Amino acid sequence: MMSVSPSSGACLSLCALMLGCQPTDELAVGRWTCSAAPLFIPKPDSGIAPGKDLAVDVGWRSDFEAGFCDYQQAHGFCYADPDAEYRLVDTPTHSGKRAAAFTITTAGGTDGEQTRCVREGLLPTAAYYGAWFYVPSGTASNGNWNLIHFQGATGDGTLHGLWDVSLSDDNDNFRPRVFQFRTGDWADPDPSVSLPRDAWFHLEFYWQRDATANGAIALYVDGTRVVQLDGIVTDDSDWSQWYVGNLADRLDPAESTIYVDDVSISGAPSAQ
Repeated sequence: MMSVSPSSGACLSLCALMLGCQPTDELAVGRWTCSAAPLFIPKPDSGIAPGKDLAVDVGWRSDFEAGFCDYQQAHGFCYADPDAEYRLVDTPTHSGKRAAAFTITTAGGTDGEQTRCVREGLLPTAAYYGAWFYVPSGTASNGNWNLIHFQGATGDGTLHGLWDVSLSDDNDNFRPRVFQFRTGDWADPDPSVSLPRDAWFHLEFYWQRDATANGAIALYVDGTRVVQLDGIVTDDSDWSQWYVGNLADRLDPAESTIYVDDVSISGAPSAQ
């Protein structure tokens, strides 16, 4: 549970060009060349709005068949901490020939280790934010283990946390949890809800953004709604960022890889 500032890494723009993705030259993060982070800043006189003013459309998706270009072309970005990396893999995949692998190595610190991909800008008033995840067996967590993160900015542009979808494996009950930064409260599904290891599962977060007590959120697992909160303040920001990937602070063993495929922003729950 934290706001983040992506770290710079090596530039492999040749890989992006090979996949037909024409990179910009503002910043190299992780293993792919992406637009400036944490906010897309266009070149002077380009006529392109900065990231905070760009509308994020319902209907966007990435299946990683074009690598990480779907993020770059939408003025999003991917990044990795120094002891983390993101890369393409050909197995496991949920669909097609490629998926994304996000690998971290934790050292027990409170700040955690992370690598993720981000969409940012004027997010839809209401939308479903989904992704397929594959978590291998053999890794346990006794701290924060986050898959989906939302944060927003107001006024001077300072980013602050809004919502998290994280993993809990207390008492061998491997399940998702929803955290609301504004109140500091967790929303847990019924104890009978569990996630598989070594198999793909779909998480989808419905977010009806509202700065008054008219907002709503819900979490779906494989098409079944497991958490719902209505009539609440859900967003107090002017523009937002949506993170998908792997963040944790205490894992055993320390190294962890999570696989992600078929990321989407939809106007209705996805059919499973």
